[in-house]
Amino acid sequence: MNSKIILGLAVVAISIGLYGVAMEETQAPQVVKTEQTQTDPKLLAWQANRKIARGEQVMRQDFQAVYFTRSQAGLHGLIADTHFDWQTQKYAKQTLQKGEVVTPELLTSPGRADYLTTVIEPGFVPFNVTVPGVDVVGGTISVGDLVDISVLSAPTQNLSKDKTVDDIQHLTMTPLLAQVPVLNMITRERSVSTLSSEKVSEVTLVLQVTNRQVAQLTVAKRIAEIEVHKSIGKEYSDDLKADSSDVIRISGQRDEIREYRFK
Repeated sequence: MNSKIILGLAVVAISIGLYGVAMEETQAPQVVKTEQTQTDPKLLAWQANRKIARGEQVMRQDFQAVYFTRSQAGLHGLIADTHFDWQTQKYAKQTLQKGEVVTPELLTSPGRADYLTTVIEPGFVPFNVTVPGVDVVGGTISVGDLVDISVLSAPTQNLSKDKTVDDIQHLTMTPLLAQVPVLNMITRERSVSTLSSEKVSEVTLVLQVTNRQVAQLTVAKRIAEIEVHKSIGKEYSDDLKADSSDVIRISGQRDEIREYRFK
């Protein structure tokens, strides 16, 4: 009788032991899975929160930050966090759909080789106009701004080369072009002469113009002094007109003022 009891207790103990081992084996994968989920790193990415046209300037608020697992990131070709310098102007190199993941290769900035071909509109060409830094008047001009262009001219002189005006009675300033987009700006300094350390600042504006406007600007660069003004509206461009009588009262005596220096 005692042996049967002992045998029964042994069977119960073995059964309990086997049940415990089975439970540990069942729970073990769950513990590993939980640890893997907690330590799985996420990668930072950016998605467009609206449709963006090719050549359109984009800003931080046009995108939303998202985090992908490595497997999700791999589907978009990402292997590391995506970072952008939002202090630099950026433009879309192609049409971006809402929700599309955006990488640095899909955006361009002024100064990059693909920038001009990205932002220039069909039917227009880029044209460079270089002016002294002090002549970029009417407030600070930035890439993307619209400018008006006027010319300072005299019938008997080439003011693109002369630094003085001999006949101030016929000196005029007239508007040439209005609402011209600035695609890019390049500022540099050059020496006044090889004998002096003095330098002057020059600004080259890359403008978006039509073929007709190219012809006008080409002639203007040869015969007149070009002035660039930040535009305040097309309706005000005609106000950029004046002649010497608006500035200096002339009684008809040529020898009153023989020379008017404007530079």
